[in-house]
Amino acid sequence: MKKIFIILLIMCMIPAFSKTITGEVSKNTTKTNRIYDIENNLPLEGVIIKIPSKHYKTKTDKNGTFELNTQINSPAIMALEKNGYKPYSLTLGTNTNNTLNIGIEKTTPKDIIIETDMIHIGDNSFSENSANASEFSLNSVGAFYSKDFSIKKIKPEEEVFVKIGSIIGIDTIEAQRMGQSHVKTAYSSSPELFFNGNKIAEIKINGDNQKIKIPDGLIRLNQNNNITIKTGKNLYKQTDIDFDDIEFTNLLLEIL
Repeated sequence: MKKIFIILLIMCMIPAFSKTITGEVSKNTTKTNRIYDIENNLPLEGVIIKIPSKHYKTKTDKNGTFELNTQINSPAIMALEKNGYKPYSLTLGTNTNNTLNIGIEKTTPKDIIIETDMIHIGDNSFSENSANASEFSLNSVGAFYSKDFSIKKIKPEEEVFVKIGSIIGIDTIEAQRMGQSHVKTAYSSSPELFFNGNKIAEIKINGDNQKIKIPDGLIRLNQNNNITIKTGKNLYKQTDIDFDDIEFTNLLLEIL
């Protein structure tokens, strides 16, 4: 029987004080936002910083520093991009006075970057009390997202993980209990993650850097593989299907 992993990771509302899987975020006493190479602590110039919901974009200077000249009124995804480095994202809290000191990792030949764009799935119908609904920036591509890709080689001792950089909008009962969703009269089923047609995880709450191991035996070497994310459904809707609207960014595979 295939194992299905339930993701219950806590979203950091003020990520300036948190550590993550693909990078490191810590308090910066100089009060200057900074991005650096996590291996050697050297500043990184030309890192692109985007907050899609605010249509905001900037980049780091030669010292790896940057400013966030935009108002954050509710938790919003910030995404970082630089050639040669793994895509990185985190959910900013409303207190942008906290400075960010972010270390990012170089890519390896084993990394498979599947998606760096922000993706919205659902039916474009959602309550203003939905988790992070005010931060939705796109129209839906449908009730699911699907992407094919190839995996060339894996050693017997290696494991493969799917990593979702950031995800918002989930209105499960778990998200309600954590104060992420403020919908009082209903809740949705969990978004589901499929690998080659097999469900391998349910994503219960919103958050950053959620990591799911792909069960042994599902990977097809030197062939097309497929990842699909299906959004949840309103469990209180009886007459028709009401899909939960969610957004996510930075989907990649790591072979460790």
